[in-house]
Amino acid sequence: MDLDDWSKSMRDEIKLSHDNNGSHIAKLITPIDIEDADIVHHYPNFFVLAPSPQKREARIALEEMEADTVKSPAVFLKHMKPGSTPTPAEDALYASVEAAVQEAEAIIQNKVAEEAAILEEAETVVEDESAEEIVEDEPDDDALEPSVVHLQHTASRSITMLKEEANPDTSLVEHKVPVASRSAPVAVASERPGIFARMSIWKSSNWLETILILGILAASGAAHAINMFNYPHYEQDEGTYMMYAWAVTRGMISPYAYGYGHPPLAWMQIAAWTQLTGGFYAFGNALNSGRVLMLLYAVACTLLVYLIARHLGASLLIRLLAVGVFAFSPLSITFQREVLLDNFAAFWFLLSLYLIIASKSHLFYIAGAAISFGISLLSKEVIIVFFPVLIYVVWLYTTKFQRKFALVAFTYVAVAIGSGFILMAVLKSEFFPYNWHLPWDHHPHLSMIDTYITQVGRGQQQGSIKDSWKAWTQGDPLLILVGFAAPAFNFLVGWWNRKGLFLALFAAFFWFLLLRGGVVFAFYIIPLIPIIALNLAVALSTLTRWISKLLRFELIGVVLVLGALGAVVPYDIQHDAHPYNVFTLRPAIVENETMIWIRANVPRRAVITMSSNLYVDLHEPGNEGVGDEAPYPYAQVYWFVALDPALHDTLLRGNWDRIDYIVVDAEMLNDIKTYGGGMEFINTALNHSVLRVEFKGDNNEFIRIYQVLHKQPPPQP
Repeated sequence: MDLDDWSKSMRDEIKLSHDNNGSHIAKLITPIDIEDADIVHHYPNFFVLAPSPQKREARIALEEMEADTVKSPAVFLKHMKPGSTPTPAEDALYASVEAAVQEAEAIIQNKVAEEAAILEEAETVVEDESAEEIVEDEPDDDALEPSVVHLQHTASRSITMLKEEANPDTSLVEHKVPVASRSAPVAVASERPGIFARMSIWKSSNWLETILILGILAASGAAHAINMFNYPHYEQDEGTYMMYAWAVTRGMISPYAYGYGHPPLAWMQIAAWTQLTGGFYAFGNALNSGRVLMLLYAVACTLLVYLIARHLGASLLIRLLAVGVFAFSPLSITFQREVLLDNFAAFWFLLSLYLIIASKSHLFYIAGAAISFGISLLSKEVIIVFFPVLIYVVWLYTTKFQRKFALVAFTYVAVAIGSGFILMAVLKSEFFPYNWHLPWDHHPHLSMIDTYITQVGRGQQQGSIKDSWKAWTQGDPLLILVGFAAPAFNFLVGWWNRKGLFLALFAAFFWFLLLRGGVVFAFYIIPLIPIIALNLAVALSTLTRWISKLLRFELIGVVLVLGALGAVVPYDIQHDAHPYNVFTLRPAIVENETMIWIRANVPRRAVITMSSNLYVDLHEPGNEGVGDEAPYPYAQVYWFVALDPALHDTLLRGNWDRIDYIVVDAEMLNDIKTYGGGMEFINTALNHSVLRVEFKGDNNEFIRIYQVLHKQPPPQP
């Protein structure tokens, strides 16, 4: 019967109780001698013992030697005179002592060899007897190594004491081992661990690793910070979320009718950030303030990628490679600079994943992971595709004893927080469509269900997978290649290594979301970039271990990783500069020039139709678009001018002649010309206008300001 069978047969003899802190206390009904027991299972707050026949045999052998050979010679030697010669009977007694010592030494060394084998098994991550126990029963280097060292020290000390007591030296009249010598550590020869194993348990130089991490974070921060106010150009989504954050500071969710397109928690975080930093103009214009916050999130994501790879068993070099792929990819630098909901969702998702992997079944970590995932879900709803796999990760990284409770707690907390978005719509009576004519619906209103039906049915006119794929492959073809190859490899070997399997599932689920069709913008890839980096880390760890064992030359793994690391650095530098240099191009500068011109040339009560990028700067006193003067209360975003009845029918009264200025960029101009519907209203005004000024930037970026030629004098709004 092996130790696991012993532990299972003793379950009925274990009473479990809970103290006020939720810890578990195990009490054995049938006491056993702790010297004859092995640790069967490690738990966060206790461990389970089972009898060990090997330890019992060793203890009995030592007791017999103590009774038959140690005490008797000690008494005999105590009465021996100095210089006396042992008799043949005494020689036989000493020979029996030596034989007993050798037998005890063999038993103890066998036990040491068993513990060393467990350490080696921990390095290779061998599949356990049961698939569900892979992560739970996986040996922990940090826990096993001290146990083996202690056992080796105890064995050597016992053997030394026996040999000294068996020594026929007449000076040992009354044998006593000094206390200091009994507690002093004894050097024990052991097999030299592998190169990657030594790097993963590099305990004596943690300070050096800390310095290295700080250097990585500084490099990542510098790469994202340099030229971030000028490149890339300001996306309309950035302006929209900053506009929503501005509304939050004034007690609203949106300055216009809220249509439930996305949950509001991300721009609430932006609003909190602007309050902490002194306003929307703390770093120039409003979008710059948002990009500084994105810089902090990017650095935090870099740290989380490193820590997750570390907990997954990747060596130091492989962790550095994964961080390099994530932090310095041209796609990562470009998209993580922008004020996008995906960046918020990616950070909170990575934090949730890290807390689960590092939890060791502690419910405090599990609850924190659930809260983090709930925040991620309320930052951007598409992150829900990770939820089933995340539940599987909780199942993997919790013990049998706590698994059910941990799964229930994680699922309940995450769903409770995420459902707050639905609850808000229900409380506002805006969950069901008005055209269902439910009994309690008495007036037209927006509907969450209507919004998501519309979003699911959208085509690819606004953003297509073809255009996004082109942007991805031009920006970082290596990342896209690794994004398919590494998860595929991890999926194949995932039946032996569950760590690789769940990472492969994360990637597969998100790739399916991107390739399903519908509207796909290039920045939708943001949450997938850290998943690709982690898949690469686990795949390389497996490959280097296999190659090192196949060639019987461990250094080859280090050489391969160093070669990959040396190739990634110049690759990223080259693609950061080509086809678009993220550190020198200045397409966003046209926004600042536009705001300065408007402040100097446009009357404060003019009706302006514009992109959302300019909204906060023209409504917030102190920003570049307003300065110290009054804001522009009638500066409105063109989407709402065209489609919102509150503006189209009330402020403008359906008359394009009430528009004074139209400020367009390339994206807005394309929407006005091609979208149709309410956009025809703005297009008519554009056809009756004259170009006043045009500002041009890098990458063919431009902003044009048109003044509408009124057929009649415009009435006051």
